[in-house]
Amino acid sequence: MAPHGTRFEVEEESKAESEPYHSGHHLLERIGHEVFRNDCLDRRLKRHHITGIAFSCAVGIGLFETSGQILAMGGPVGAILAFLFAGLVIFCVMRSLAEMVSVRPVSGAIMDYPASFVDEALGFTVGIFYWEVADIAMVSLTIAATMFSQYWGPGFSVKAATFVLLAAILFMNACGVRLYGNMEWGFKWLKILLILLVCVVMIAIKAGAGPDAVHGKFQIGPGYSSTAFFQNGTEISTLPTIQSDVPLPGTGGRILAVWTCLTMAMYQFMGGEMVLVTAAEAESPQRDLPPAARYMYRLPGDRLDGMTTALRSPFVIVIQDAGVRVLPGFLNAGFLFSAITAANSALYVSSRTLFFLARESSVERIKNTIGRTNNGHTPLTAIFVSFIPGALAFLVVGADKVSFQEPIAVIAHLYTSTMLCIYASECIAFLRFMKGMKLFPNTINRDNGPYRDKHYRATWQPLWAYLGLVLCVLLVISSGWGAVYDLCAKTKGVTKEDSLVDLTASYLLPALFISVYLGYKVIYKTSIKPYTSFEDKWFPRDVLIDAQDGQSTRNRTRRGGKLGTILNILSWIG
Repeated sequence: MAPHGTRFEVEEESKAESEPYHSGHHLLERIGHEVFRNDCLDRRLKRHHITGIAFSCAVGIGLFETSGQILAMGGPVGAILAFLFAGLVIFCVMRSLAEMVSVRPVSGAIMDYPASFVDEALGFTVGIFYWEVADIAMVSLTIAATMFSQYWGPGFSVKAATFVLLAAILFMNACGVRLYGNMEWGFKWLKILLILLVCVVMIAIKAGAGPDAVHGKFQIGPGYSSTAFFQNGTEISTLPTIQSDVPLPGTGGRILAVWTCLTMAMYQFMGGEMVLVTAAEAESPQRDLPPAARYMYRLPGDRLDGMTTALRSPFVIVIQDAGVRVLPGFLNAGFLFSAITAANSALYVSSRTLFFLARESSVERIKNTIGRTNNGHTPLTAIFVSFIPGALAFLVVGADKVSFQEPIAVIAHLYTSTMLCIYASECIAFLRFMKGMKLFPNTINRDNGPYRDKHYRATWQPLWAYLGLVLCVLLVISSGWGAVYDLCAKTKGVTKEDSLVDLTASYLLPALFISVYLGYKVIYKTSIKPYTSFEDKWFPRDVLIDAQDGQSTRNRTRRGGKLGTILNILSWIG
């Protein structure tokens, strides 16, 4: 699964000698285009398009909905700890990815780094499962959007709503990448306005606005942390009123409640890496992608987990308690919009991942069908193939008694456990990426001036990569502990079937991940990449030296001081 060549052709080198490059920035742009010269995709995504796609990936509906479930489960302090810890895991992974993409901004970066720096088998496995989880996200978010449509009464046909939403997703992705990027840019601003509206309304209600002033009263009961853990199959519930019904009270219950909240919070934080998929269609990937990768982990709220109705949103509950009648319906429409745009981004990521996999396939039929674009440079075949799993949403909404909660909870477990395996693989790739650089100090050296000027250099590495790897492995191992506890303790109100479903959802895909990796190694007899093979993975030495003249990309895109930091962030928001 070798990536496209990064060295210049002889004829291109002779041409380059006659062309003046007045700055390192221009040379880096030329390098980026050479890296992607065989991609056949339109490189028309500007910075604001990339931020729009990243924002749609990072802000779905978890921020508006699942936060209430986490708050009920772990209490205010437990929820804060869960979000901080989940943010730490994503922080470790994204810092590693940001540095690798600044050095090697290739197409299919998510699968390229494990393939280039670890093993081709690992790169293939990461690519297959990343395509799969992107489709899983599209299905779950489509189901969520259908669920929100039921807010206005049972008169809305769930099948018709699902069909319309899926058709809209397919249409938006079938458009050219420039139009798609413009739509995502508009969606980004609508989501920003929705978040600002929610904040303003919450502040107003806290100050006493509304017919029935709420102020700061507790919805369930006073307390800053949970007093026990209570789980009912795939549904995480608040504490029962009868203490004898609590299966796991005390300090152990508090710790496990917070740990369960951490798993739920991880589901919300995941998705920041999706911005790297735009590398093949970005005008300046080496300039724009590393900052996007660094910023996107700060935006929780990607997915949906364990809800039955929009009325469980903490924001909707507060607004209803305050006696405001119009806003709940308006917010529900905003939540539906947020869910469907996140599903739209998931299909974009899924189709591009499949396109990159097909381009690297040794089967000519796959390469010439799924790995090709139309005359408008849009991978329509990859889009249609990736769209097919969306029909699974009809299996949920087509049931006699529609229940959104259990399938979404199962999908959340599948998604989270698989993404943790992928994140662990990226951390391993970075550790080998960093160690390999030490063997070729004359080719690329992260401690010298040119590297610091032209690339993003994460501080305190490899500490973050090691920490991210350990935490991801621990979370995968413990992801199904609740189901194991229910099976062993025979928790009241939890059936054996529910526990087995939960247990399977937690460990099925990680087991398949390992199986596919080992199977690929056995069939194709691949081995771990030797460090001596890394020299061809970076740009030639003369490129790095020649890029020293002029103002660097880093200096162009990053400004010093507090004001510079604010201006830099604002440039990304726009």
